[in-house]
Amino acid sequence: MASCCVIDNVLYCYSNIDGIKLYDSKIGCWMKLKGLEGLPEFASYSYVRLADYGGKMAVLWDKLPTTGNNNMVIWCAVITLEKRHNENIWGRVEWFDAVLTVPEPYEFVCARSANV
Repeated sequence: MASCCVIDNVLYCYSNIDGIKLYDSKIGCWMKLKGLEGLPEFASYSYVRLADYGGKMAVLWDKLPTTGNNNMVIWCAVITLEKRHNENIWGRVEWFDAVLTVPEPYEFVCARSANV
């Protein structure tokens, strides 16, 4: 399932086939977001959502806990986006952690952020 967001006029999308990609409008093609060392792989069943978080990327995803109960755990990562001198955009994982436990079944509809 795909999820997209726009950060600083750049379109980012996630799919479980391609991972996180960005659209380079200057050359008209999709490119894989580089530099995501430390970001865990998402399970094939995971719902993944992207959101603009004050110029950074917030990535939210769910996964089953290892304890064997039927609750799902929502995880969050914050990724700093940096334009390198050659104009390529790289991501750097600032942090990630579990942020919420929800009972099954539930529906992961979207991710939004608000800056005050």
